Amino acid sequence: MSTSLRLISIALSGAVLLGCSGSDSTPPSDGGRVAQTYGEGWSAVHADAGNSDYSPVRGARNLKLAWQRVFTGNVNLGPTSDPWGQTYVTVNALVGCALYALDSATGETVWCSEEVDRFAAISSPLIDREGNLYLADGSAMHAFRRDGTVLWETPIQGVPLSAQFTAQGNVVFVTHIGYIYLLDRRSGANLVEPLALDPGATWNPALGVGACATGRPECPSANTPAIDPATGRFIFTFWTPGAQTSGIRAVQVSEGAAPSLTPLWTNESLPEGSASSPTLSADGSRVYVTDNAGSLHALSTRSGDMIWSFEIGYPAAGSPSRSPEGLIMPAGGRLGAVMAIADRGDHAELAWRNDTLINGGISTQAAGGLAYVTAFGAINELVVVDTRDGTELDREPLIGVTGFTVGTTVGLDGTVYVPAFLGELFAFRPDTGVAEGTR
Repeated sequence: MSTSLRLISIALSGAVLLGCSGSDSTPPSDGGRVAQTYGEGWSAVHADAGNSDYSPVRGARNLKLAWQRVFTGNVNLGPTSDPWGQTYVTVNALVGCALYALDSATGETVWCSEEVDRFAAISSPLIDREGNLYLADGSAMHAFRRDGTVLWETPIQGVPLSAQFTAQGNVVFVTHIGYIYLLDRRSGANLVEPLALDPGATWNPALGVGACATGRPECPSANTPAIDPATGRFIFTFWTPGAQTSGIRAVQVSEGAAPSLTPLWTNESLPEGSASSPTLSADGSRVYVTDNAGSLHALSTRSGDMIWSFEIGYPAAGSPSRSPEGLIMPAGGRLGAVMAIADRGDHAELAWRNDTLINGGISTQAAGGLAYVTAFGAINELVVVDTRDGTELDREPLIGVTGFTVGTTVGLDGTVYVPAFLGELFAFRPDTGVAEGTR
């Protein structure tokens, strides 16, 4: 976002299905690939290193509103959460705090920070296993303790859309104008010279980063990267300046005694750009991404070659979700229905489609065969869906929301967090009779 649904003024990104074992024509299987530096819980903008938008927490079939917050400024991305009872959200307020730490139980502010500027709103804080946060803005990557204390700040060129951890626990990210950084997680020191994909590129903060919302050429790297911790392949969307179409690239991250960033491949075949962060299959052999012309694609992570394309019928305005059972659920867009797609090796098939639900957000999946989607209507609603066939299980109103939601997060206790671009954040708990509250 990463590392928001793309009718907004700042961006969001990402995700996908499951892994393919062996050759690129083998159907997916759950490879269980994780990077150990990530904190327990929803610690990255799209859940993990692969941008899966999937939670291993067994999801609740019935939910109830626990609390609701309204922030000054827009919310562009789903929050991240830690195991110690804090949830983190960024906002693009022109004055005051741009980063908030909330009590996950009540929604009350534990602390907030003005150390980051409004451009931090196109990222969600990345959380490590010690509970430290990593968040960039328009001038630097910042590290915070979970009490809000600043650990370090490292100047950067451009604005990242969320970061990821490498296999050895360093911080890696690409800025919106194409500079790739590899920083020591403890000190913030540059481990290598930043790799410039467009040498000499600069940007004017006064112009903002609105082009990132839809992946236009003015924002070459408009989404959150994915990384495979087993191979070090770092994969991201990038619109090469002057090219007719956007594309996707891979860079090899090498660590140890002689760290390096080495370009591997480029595939420039995403018509009209992309509003989707790439997501890796569980075994790391495939990457999935949508374009702005209405298709979902699977590519080989080894070569960048296209394996298959599947027309979904609309430009997805955010990242798809992938489950360990092999379902890809695209984000919403211009009147896009909620649907699930299965990878069949050398082609994809529609698993099911629910045309009664107009998808207004990210389709986040959870263990137990559930997905949480937002549906457009007279009142927008959070809908719990059975991923076996698309059957609706529960509906909860999102009072006050008039536009897209921008990413749905599942906490360790099963709480579902739903942010909306206009500045609202809702928390829904498993329905156990807990009283509603509004903060």
